[in-house]
Amino acid sequence: MYQVLIVDDEPIVKIALRSMLDWGSLGFHICGTASNGQEALEMAERMHPDLIICDLKMPVMDGIDLIRTAKDRSMNCEFLVISNYEDFNYVRTALVLGASDYILKVSISPEELTTQLQKIKEKLDQKQTHHQHEENSAEQSFHHQEQHAAWREYFTHKSYALEDLVSITDIDTEHLGSLALCEISFDWYTQQLETLPAPDLIRSTLKNALEHFDRRRIIFFSSSSTLLLIQEEELKKQNNTIEGLAARIEQLFRYYMPLSPTIIYQDHVTDLLQARKVYHRFQELLELSFYGELGTMNAHNVSVTTSIPELTYRELATRILALPTAERLSRSEEHIKELLNTCRQQHVVPDKVIQYSVHLLVELEYQLSEIPASAHDQLVECADFMRNAISQEELEQHLFHALQVMFSPESSTQATTDQYSLEVEQSIAYIKENYMRKISLASVAEHVGLSSGYLCRIFKDETGGSINTYINNLRMNKAGELLSDKNSYIKEVAVAVGFEDQLYFSRLFKRYSGLTPSEYRASKNPQ
Repeated sequence: MYQVLIVDDEPIVKIALRSMLDWGSLGFHICGTASNGQEALEMAERMHPDLIICDLKMPVMDGIDLIRTAKDRSMNCEFLVISNYEDFNYVRTALVLGASDYILKVSISPEELTTQLQKIKEKLDQKQTHHQHEENSAEQSFHHQEQHAAWREYFTHKSYALEDLVSITDIDTEHLGSLALCEISFDWYTQQLETLPAPDLIRSTLKNALEHFDRRRIIFFSSSSTLLLIQEEELKKQNNTIEGLAARIEQLFRYYMPLSPTIIYQDHVTDLLQARKVYHRFQELLELSFYGELGTMNAHNVSVTTSIPELTYRELATRILALPTAERLSRSEEHIKELLNTCRQQHVVPDKVIQYSVHLLVELEYQLSEIPASAHDQLVECADFMRNAISQEELEQHLFHALQVMFSPESSTQATTDQYSLEVEQSIAYIKENYMRKISLASVAEHVGLSSGYLCRIFKDETGGSINTYINNLRMNKAGELLSDKNSYIKEVAVAVGFEDQLYFSRLFKRYSGLTPSEYRASKNPQ
């Protein structure tokens, strides 16, 4: 039964409308009457009528203002207006504001009113059906989002219980069989501040690759990271393997977009518990993008190590300082480049390589005598840049510059002034204002009106570091400040400094500080 509110300043009109019809037989019930627009608004707030029948000319608040105010307040009701012959301009305004129709006072009849009510009831029925459909869709969407969130939480957090995942997703773990995992990551491009493909394009490309597979799960962790979980039985049914599927995905991405993601896969995964371990191993392998693009790899065939080959940093420092002074700079650079290339070939975890390089720099300064204060300040700055290097190339640049400061200060080009060009100052200001959002190199360059390549060059020349390094240093420093609060949540901190992927943020923070975010927070808040 739809509720009707009648609004007219003439009592006789209200009485006539009440008594003219059997409202219940038409599906309506008169819930109240009002004498002006203001009174009607107050009643409508309480009664939530489906239909308001109102006069256009009334004291205090007329029908036009009533309709306009009701729409402004998002009251979801229909309006049928009552008018006189001379009110045509009012009627036109009411219809423009959204009134369903109008009837003339002088010619109101049961037949005409019944016809109007039948039309309005049909409209209300359609709205109700549409609303129910929206509620069902919203409920289904919420359930889907809840399930998807459960999958993300399960793989991201080792403490998330498998039983909780099962209770939310209703997955039958006993009949899953052997599984295969495949992660598609654009982290390398994120580190380079490249603009990533639109998430919808990534989703449609993956769905294209998986169109023949019924039993599979696509888990979107962020715009740069997606995990596929598929039963090996399903792969066999399609005469395929996870290696073949990974190759197909790579082919489609190359076809549809200019960027090629890192794709890591592994088969013969016994159950969901092992699947989570495999996923976290994928994250370790993604760290190797520090050395360059990874392409497509089988996780079975790649292992990482935390051991630096050959010499300790103290031994290398001693060996470098034993070199003839005239050859020390060039030969030390050769030694270090060779060492870093060996680390790349042996898949040494980047965190360890960075720590080793910083320790080497500190040890060289310690063993050298009479380092000027100005040189020391430059070395401290170089060490900060090294801690936040996102690639082997960047690490080498900052380490080699530090060697120049120590062994050939006259050739050092490190900027010793805070006076930058207008474009670099504008870039820094833009980064400080937007570090908490997604920043691409292209967006910074566009803001200052320069090409990306030219901006990179002058930024490096004037500040001594790359734009990437500057942004990451700023983000990590801000993250450190936020993590000093013992009540901080790592996910919220990640988002607050511009990262939607918590795992990627954690990896970068550990590389920068030597501690995971949770370890850093604990160190700042001892019990």
